[in-house]
Amino acid sequence: MMKQKKIFLLAGEASGDVLGSEFLNYTVKHWPGCEYVFWGGEKMSESLGGQKPQIGLEQLSLMGFIEVLNHLPRILKQERGLKQFLSNWNPDLVVCIDYQAFNMRLARWITNKEFRDNGTKLIQIVSPQFWAWRPGRILKLKKYTDAVFPLLPFESDILNKAGIVAPYFGHPAVNRVSPVNLNGSGWLALLPGSRIQELVSHIPVFYQTALKLGRPFKWVRPLNFDEKDYMLLLKKYSGVDFELRQIVVGVDSLEGASIALVASGTATLETALRGIPHVVGYKTSWLTYFIAKSLIKVDYISLINLILNKEIVSEFIQKRCNADLICNELKKVLNDHRIQSDAFLELRSKLDLKNNPMISVANYVANNF
Repeated sequence: MMKQKKIFLLAGEASGDVLGSEFLNYTVKHWPGCEYVFWGGEKMSESLGGQKPQIGLEQLSLMGFIEVLNHLPRILKQERGLKQFLSNWNPDLVVCIDYQAFNMRLARWITNKEFRDNGTKLIQIVSPQFWAWRPGRILKLKKYTDAVFPLLPFESDILNKAGIVAPYFGHPAVNRVSPVNLNGSGWLALLPGSRIQELVSHIPVFYQTALKLGRPFKWVRPLNFDEKDYMLLLKKYSGVDFELRQIVVGVDSLEGASIALVASGTATLETALRGIPHVVGYKTSWLTYFIAKSLIKVDYISLINLILNKEIVSEFIQKRCNADLICNELKKVLNDHRIQSDAFLELRSKLDLKNNPMISVANYVANNF
């Protein structure tokens, strides 16, 4: 049991906000007397009884080289403010959740300023994708963190061999995402992403694909957007004023869908765990894509394909992310989704260790730090 500790948590994306809330749901109850400060979103706020974040998710959720560069002054200002706060507050535990580039800079600063020498512990939940690009980050993880808690099974072995404390407790999505009853004649689910930059690129393509496929469709609103803002974004980038009945909230709302078009990311994994056959589409700025293409060394971008090490879900990236190609593939998957369905069962078995991963992480931290 951990008592009367100052705990700072930082989650910069919607998926990290969910993980942070699952961690907090346990620790708030079982670690009495702890004081929490966090950067994150609505889910973490709910876990802390409505406590507001220092910095909200809407100011943090950025991705892509050019997109981050455009907001660099604000990011640097936030970073300076955080460093000043931590210097004054002196936390006992810093919990970094995903948000890899920012959190790695923070971990380096905390280490160099000798917080950790003076007792502060720093953990990283969700491993940086060192196996995809910038493998040198594994050395930084060893130097700047006390433990890493990966969500993908193959990451733990690599990290452990490098001398990093990195136990694997399974993927939390397995516990919160249950299979649905697949409706073969159901609607097309459109999941264009959870960040503004993704929506700008994906909404037009996803909408045109839905029109070409010619079956009922619904947009899946991510939890980090409220209803009004999301509907305004859909209208702005599709040119259509959608009705509320054409929008559902979160991956929990996929009952009745027959197939999905998903932007790469955590949503692909959750869609697979729901048992919904799908296709992945992804576009970004040309410069971001050019830089990423020169750096990324893996064969796939979909988490399903990466974990199973084979192409189960078709990926349509950049120029290939167009309505004609995606529509043709969706039709093929609708005609025969057995390959994907069988693979999704295999995926679940690899990620499910019959526990609650975030509770296991919290207990590990309490017992070892």
